[in-house]
Amino acid sequence: MSDDKRDELGALWEQTNSRGTYLSGTINGVRVVAFKNDKKIAGDKQPVYRVLRARARDEDTGPREPVQILEDEEPPF
Repeated sequence: MSDDKRDELGALWEQTNSRGTYLSGTINGVRVVAFKNDKKIAGDKQPVYRVLRARARDEDTGPREPVQILEDEEPPF
């Protein structure tokens, strides 16, 4: 086994969506995403990227606001 493969922890790919560019991949079997730190100031000790555990695609993002339909309105769906 080459030293490169033995030392490899995972791999990241550059992705682009409507919000911008980010990295996604797997590190030690854990799905992660990495976002560029928009608070980074040149010369400070802030990280360039923030790495987070990826959420499942079907994971609920939290409570949702109820939809209120008035009697004379069409449903919004």
